[in-house]
This record gives sequence, structure tokens and C-alpha cells, in this order.
Amino acid sequence: MTQNLRLKKTHLSARSFVPFFLRVTFLFLAVLLIFHHGFSQRRFRERPSESGGPLIYEQAAYDVLSYSISLEIFPENRSISGSVLITAKIVQPVAFFVVDLEDVFTISKVQLVENRASQELKFNRVEGKIWIKLPVTKQPGELVAIRIFYSGKPRIAPNPPWVGGFVWEKTKEGFDWIGVACQSDGADVWLPVKDHPSDKPNSVSLQITVPKPLYVASNGRLIKVEENANGKRTFYWQMSSPINNYNITINVAPYKLVKDSYRSIDGKVFPIIFYVLPENYEKAKNLIEQTKKFLAFYEKFLGPYPFRSEKLGIAQTPYLGMEHSTIISYGNNFQNNSYGFDWLLLHELGHEWWGNLVTNSDWRDFWLHEGFQSFMDTLYVEEIQGKKAYFEEMQKRVKRIRNKQPVAPREPKFAYQVYMAEPDYTSSDGDIYDKGAIVLHTLRFLVGDEAFFRSLRKMAYPIKKMETITDGTQVRFATTDDFKHIVETESGMDLDWFFEVYLRQPELPKLIVEKTETGKTKIYWETPKNLSFPMPIEIEIEGKIQKFQMKKAIEISQANIKVDPKGWILKEEEYRSKTSP
Repeated sequence: MTQNLRLKKTHLSARSFVPFFLRVTFLFLAVLLIFHHGFSQRRFRERPSESGGPLIYEQAAYDVLSYSISLEIFPENRSISGSVLITAKIVQPVAFFVVDLEDVFTISKVQLVENRASQELKFNRVEGKIWIKLPVTKQPGELVAIRIFYSGKPRIAPNPPWVGGFVWEKTKEGFDWIGVACQSDGADVWLPVKDHPSDKPNSVSLQITVPKPLYVASNGRLIKVEENANGKRTFYWQMSSPINNYNITINVAPYKLVKDSYRSIDGKVFPIIFYVLPENYEKAKNLIEQTKKFLAFYEKFLGPYPFRSEKLGIAQTPYLGMEHSTIISYGNNFQNNSYGFDWLLLHELGHEWWGNLVTNSDWRDFWLHEGFQSFMDTLYVEEIQGKKAYFEEMQKRVKRIRNKQPVAPREPKFAYQVYMAEPDYTSSDGDIYDKGAIVLHTLRFLVGDEAFFRSLRKMAYPIKKMETITDGTQVRFATTDDFKHIVETESGMDLDWFFEVYLRQPELPKLIVEKTETGKTKIYWETPKNLSFPMPIEIEIEGKIQKFQMKKAIEISQANIKVDPKGWILKEEEYRSKTSP
């Protein structure tokens, strides 16, 4: 999910009472303030609802194989109605089938579907969960198909995509413009699902009915559009690759389609489709050309676009953006940054690798999505502008780090617990973005470019053969320890100390630069809880950069020195002077 924020026009509703030059100045300063402080300084009125976290036994006892979603959307009263069929494999004996769904919805009935017949089941609702009583205890290996009929008004997203739900807007011509964004909250804000990142269905089908002339853009491939007699249309979509529940989405508007294609590095050609509001048709064509450049960049470093058998879709949305698998939500208004590219599209496209191909099995490893992608965002600056610009952008990230909680804690977490800041979780904590990116930047220095970029590629595709697979089995779960193992293998280094200091606890190592009584400069590390930290460091001495191993303190006799002149190492620095009494 995207990190940066944008101002809404409603924030300046009183501007007609302000002199013109003051209005312009205020807007300019407000935008600067947002980009200076970044995501880590933003406070929201609400926090996201619980998604992920510790699994109860009744949900750990089954593995979702597929969701079949059949919904009608009623824009006139902002409601939905329909059913979801959940097919699952039992992995532990279980008497209750438990799924998540927000309490705002009414459930009319629940059915067990077997051999084309259905049996109505009893159920109870407890704090956002539906406890469905199975007729008999289901045993490991058995398949269960549960259909839930429900209706209601889904939560309106308070601040999409960060605090999620449905988004109901109007185009300038007055047509309905609808989206769903729920990464931090989970898809239970609009669907009955098992809301945990560790359980991806192998496939999802969607049948979505909307009034004409609205068009529904969703995950995977469009199978058909059915014209109904009542002035409505039903769109049939099929996602044939595993997908996390928060990535299931619908985008509804009077879209016009811009179609193109791209030849992947493996030779396979796949479609690029931009679902855009009609007035932005030409802009969308230009943005597709940028998209091709981004694809070439990602495939160079990470391997083939993972969903070549589906599509690369981009849907213009009334909120900023989101990395919904095969259908990126885009709301950046076709704006390029100071480097001449659309940062939002670059970021969300990269999540097709970091998030959708490689998925954290628990939200404690959320940085595998956001930290890795934030690093790629900055690496792209190096790719088009060179190393100097890369270092400058990394230093901007350093200034936004909070160091309030571990980037990758060991215990299970709800999404909001790693995405938001303690104690009330209504303000954002961007360390999984910025600190995660800087940790990778420092790791790059430590192991060298060759081992580092081999590790990135193998984190995306652990074996070369996986780069040729497009049937969905290329998608996998990963943990922080998986990445540590890959980097250790590629570099030949023991990196327990690196991951322990930077990811498992929040405080930064401190580099002490101390002037001794003899006039020399003593340099050494201090770490929280005296953790081992043999991080080498570059020192510029009389204009020449030298690299020093730091298993113990070192002393420099020359007076004119600069420590870590390029800014490779994530650290605090403290300068001391030790003089005679």
C-alpha cells in the first residue's frame, strides 16, 4: 500500500475568504509539510479494524481453496446484497466453521453445499465472527462448501486506503464511482472471509451486478458480461492465482478501456488494460508507456511479472491507490514527481512482486511488502538518475524514521499494530516503509551489490524454474527469517546480528566518535542491550575513503576525517571528547 498522502479539496473549503496570494502560500506550505513529515506523522480519527493476528483453532483448522462471490451493488442507497460460497479443506478436526464479517451486515441464511444440494445451518455472531455449526465434526482431508447470504451497507472508508471500506463518489458528469480498499482492515469489511494473510484462496470468482452504464473492473480475467432485462449488467471475473483477501476488489465507474500489451523477459505477452474515466483517456495512454518502463525495471531486478496468465490492470479510483492483485487502484491524477515519473504507479506496481507474489504469512513481517517496495522505489531513482540521487532519497527516508517499535517483531500481529503507532494506533508509523528500505540499503553495503541483488531476485523467485510458472504456484508465503537465510547463502556471511539489531528491536545502533586525550579519534559501536554489531564502516581520511572492520574499537590519528561519508549505515552518531582532568 502507498505511503504518501494527498490533500483533499474539501480541506480548503474556506479559501474564498482568504486573499489569493495567501491561499496559494497556504496550499504550497501544506503540501511541503505533508511531504516533509511523510506518512509517519499522520494522525487519523479512527484506526483500522483487526485483520490477521493470532488465529483461533476453528479458523486454523481449515484452508480456504476458493471464494465465489455473487453481489449486486445498489449505489442509490450505498448497499450491497448477495452471497459468498467458501470452499475449504479441513486440516484439523472441527465442529464449527468460523469466518469474519463486520456486524453491520444482516445474514439471511447459511448453507452447507454438498453434491449440488444444500442444507441450512445454524449460526451465531460474536464480535465480528460468524460461528457456523457443522452437522458433524469434519475430519482432516474433507472438503466443505459454505454459502453465506447477506446484505447491508458496508462501512464507508474513513480515510482510504489507510483506514478502509467502501468508497462512494461521483464523477464530474454525475455517474457513480465506487471502489473498495481494505488492506489494514481486511476484506471482512465487505465479504465473509477468513481474514488472515496466511490463508490465500487458490482462486476467486466474482459476479457483480451494477446499473448501466457502469463497468466493473476486478481481479484476474473478465469471462463475460451479461445484459439483464432490468437495465443492469453482471460482470463475471475469474482470478485463477492465489490472492490475499484484502486484495480482492471491485472498481465501478463508466470506465473507458485503454488496451495495450507487454512482452515479458520470458517472451510471454500479456495484456495491459487501463480502466479510466473517459475524460482521462489520452492521459491513460501516456501512463501505460511509463508502466512499460516500470515493468522493464522490475523484471530486470526481480524476474518476470508474476501474473502473466491474467493481466496487468490499472483502475482509476476516487482514492489514492492500492496494490490489488492484477488490478492496481490508481488515483494520483496523472502527476509526475520531480524526477519525471508517477511515483504512485511505480509503487503499487512493485507490490505485484512484494505483497502479491511474495506475501507475509503474518502481519509481523509486513515490511516484506512495504520496506522492500520502498527500497525499490528509491532504487528506481538510482536507475534513472544515478547514485547521487539514490543516496539523497535514502537520507530523506532516514529523517522520517520513528524507532518506536520493531520493524519485524517475532510475535503475531494485527495489521494495524505494525502499520500504526502505539498507544492508540490512530497515528501512522512509517517504519515498515522508510526504516525497512534503509535496512535493505545498509544490507546492500554490508554484503555488496552482487550478493544483495542475487538475494532480491531469489526472494522473489527462489529457484529459476519458478520464473517460468504462471499457473499460480509461483505465489508463495515468506518470513523475515526466509530472507535472512537467502542473504546468508548468497553472501556466505552470518547475519543473525544484523537482523537482530535492525529488525527485532526498535533502537538504532550508535556510532561513538570520541576524541581521546592523545588527540586521536576513537570510533566504536554502542548497541541496545549490548547486542553484537560488527558492522564495518567507511571513513574518509584526508579525502580518501577507506573501509574499516569494526569488531572492536578503532583509532584514527589523522584529524581530517568524515565517518560514513556516503550515508550507507542506518545509525545514530554521538561525538564525544575525552580530555585530561
